[in-house]
Amino acid sequence: MPEVLLVLATSTGGVGRHVQSLAAGLAARFTVTVAAPAATLAAFDLPGGVAVEIGGRPHPARDARAYRQLCALAARL
Repeated sequence: MPEVLLVLATSTGGVGRHVQSLAAGLAARFTVTVAAPAATLAAFDLPGGVAVEIGGRPHPARDARAYRQLCALAARL
């Protein structure tokens, strides 16, 4: 089955619900993985969730870590 990676930063509302809806809709045709902060994954019960700390604002050290994690995750899909 083809795979889709959705990436979501910190969310507590509308964007998280939108990604939740996208993931649910895509799940019939794709294996869906959602990369997002652990708190966001828990808040929206996102399928195939992988915790990656992606903040809403730039932070060089955290962003570099998240970039490496996302590259490694994308390479496995």
